[in-house]
Amino acid sequence: MSAYRIEGIIGEGNSTASAVSAYLAQHPSGANVVINSPGGCAFEGSAMLAELERHGNVTVIVQGIAASAASLAMCGGKTIIAHPDAVIMIHEPGAVSFGTADGHRRTADTLDKLTATYAAAYARATGHPVARIASWMKAESWMTASEALALNFIDRIEGDGQPVAVAQFDFTRFQHAPASLVRMARANGWATASPDTGKKETTDA
Repeated sequence: MSAYRIEGIIGEGNSTASAVSAYLAQHPSGANVVINSPGGCAFEGSAMLAELERHGNVTVIVQGIAASAASLAMCGGKTIIAHPDAVIMIHEPGAVSFGTADGHRRTADTLDKLTATYAAAYARATGHPVARIASWMKAESWMTASEALALNFIDRIEGDGQPVAVAQFDFTRFQHAPASLVRMARANGWATASPDTGKKETTDA
């Protein structure tokens, strides 16, 4: 299967909206995009969503993980398929802010707007009310492929059952990551974040 691969951090390397756009332009009649990413830049994830939606005939295949900004990009597919072992996560965008009280308030206002934008996009893709999606985002919700299918985040589950490698990432940074991903991060030496976990760059999601 010919496909564009969004792997690693959203906003880095080939995992950018401009790179995806260039690939889609070469496949106007239909395209496949494989996602295996823990997320990254919130704005870049939103831009990827727009590129996939604008194309209008993209099949997204999730293998490993589509978390945070990657799960938003995922929702731009006309058809969304997940490997049986894939996991999908949605949460509120996070930030590290430095400066005055007014500066922190402006950062919080920006995060509120990002959260509302993300919730509306997930709601549009799944058919759930925005308020319900927002509550799931606040809780940092992790879904198996079966759960994602039941909740209408994906259209179907792919089928050979063979294990697929999860994207390398320090999953201890998330607040409620599955224990299996946390163990994997520690066992593979990916858990390099400080004890102050869960904090990301201002535009990360």
